[in-house]
Amino acid sequence: MNEYHIKLKDVLRGRISVFIDAANLEQSVRSMWVNPKDIPDNLKHFEPGKLKWTVDYRQLKMFFEKMGELTAISYYSADFESESHRNFMYMLKKAGYKLSTKQMKKYFDHAPEHPHRKANFDVEIAVDAIDKIEKYDTFILFSGDCDFEYLLKVLRGKGKMTIVFSRSGHVAKELPPACHHYFDITDFRSEILSVKIRPRP
Repeated sequence: MNEYHIKLKDVLRGRISVFIDAANLEQSVRSMWVNPKDIPDNLKHFEPGKLKWTVDYRQLKMFFEKMGELTAISYYSADFESESHRNFMYMLKKAGYKLSTKQMKKYFDHAPEHPHRKANFDVEIAVDAIDKIEKYDTFILFSGDCDFEYLLKVLRGKGKMTIVFSRSGHVAKELPPACHHYFDITDFRSEILSVKIRPRP
């Protein structure tokens, strides 16, 4: 284990529950540069610019199972209504994730011809976190959204250990001070991410 893993292991307490704001997590990972030293052997013949980081949800769950007593892991995502997304969600369900989805909403306030699509899960995550508060001791959030500041403060006030995973430059300034511990996902890339070939434009 490296220094970041040791620190995480030291601060985890009792039963662990992980809440993943999928859109926020995946957006922060999408722009990560692939360092040549991180390229796996089977992809060494590709240039770094032709590769990308993606979240490996099987690895992510196994990582936290190894780190402590993982009692629940929840995934919140828009329903893209495609066969590939349905297959992906089925894989997550089989892997032991609790899924929460809803349809994307279209906002025409900026460009009517190109509506902005969004599916926020701030309320769902907050309600579930409070509803299940007796079932965990450590609350882990994968998101950099500032709207979770109040939830983190409430959970701290109720004696829960609060941990946020996001990425430097993609996390609201309010979140690190609101939680007990903040970790940059780039420091855990070998454990929860994987390198894949970037699709052609």
